[in-house]
Formats: sequence, structure tokens, C-alpha cells
Amino acid sequence: MASVSNIAMSIANGSSTSSRNVTVTGTMTFDTSEVGKSYRLEIKLLGEDKVGDKLPAGDPVGDDEIYTFSWGTLLNKKAYKQFTVAAAGPQTFTETRAVSNGSLDEDSGQVKIGEADINTPLFFPRQDEVYARVSLSGTPSTARSSTVIAGIGV
Repeated sequence: MASVSNIAMSIANGSSTSSRNVTVTGTMTFDTSEVGKSYRLEIKLLGEDKVGDKLPAGDPVGDDEIYTFSWGTLLNKKAYKQFTVAAAGPQTFTETRAVSNGSLDEDSGQVKIGEADINTPLFFPRQDEVYARVSLSGTPSTARSSTVIAGIGV
């Protein structure tokens, strides 16, 4: 059965001061019965709220989806990479995207950490906890019926 493992994420400086390069790597493993079948790879970045986080007002507790990797051209972007399995066994992947600092600022704002003196409080940006969630799934099959026109209105 298809599986993903060894997921790792790194964040490095981007090409501008307003973005970071986020790289997600991992291993997809397929068995011989899956050769020739189509699959979808999806990668999402989520912000994790840990116990003891000093959350900003209005930020509900729980993980927030902050970014979805996309593939394709401007008019044909998709939130997944579709591919056909060519061979059984492990296959590594590496995907890098430029993500805005605003998106990665999972817990926005600052928190007071002390006083420099009696009139000067010290503030520090809230710590952001971000992780990658990778999903591998078979290509779904959908179909629709023809449109029925009927005078059912009220």
C-alpha cells in the first residue's frame, strides 16, 4: 500500500526580506501492485498551537492551515501534484516554495517579556510553530449526471 515517510521541513531566507523558502522532503513508497496507477501528492503548512502558547486575541486554539503548495501554471494551478507510479519501491521528493513572512507568522504580534527600566517594557515577537502535512492519495474518480430541468420552484 502506498505510504509517505521521513517528512522533513526546513525554512531558509528567501529571495526577498518579505518571504522565506520552505522546503519539504520525504519518501513515497509504492508496491508492485501500484505501478501504473495515478496518485496525488498534497503538501500543506499548518501552524501548531502548543499548550502554554501566549496566543494573540482572536486566535482560536487549534492548528491553523497557513499555506498550501500548488503546482501548475497561472491559469491551471492545482493544490496537488498528480503523477503515475513508474516503479515499485521508495521514491524521494523535494518541494520548495517561497512563502510570505505574513503567512508563516502563525502567532502574530508581540508578547511582553519584561522591563528594560520602569518606563520601558520589553517586547518580543510571539514564537511561531509551523509543520508540514503531506498526503498521498489515489486519484479520485468523479462523474456527474445530466442536468434535469423541472418546474419545482415555489
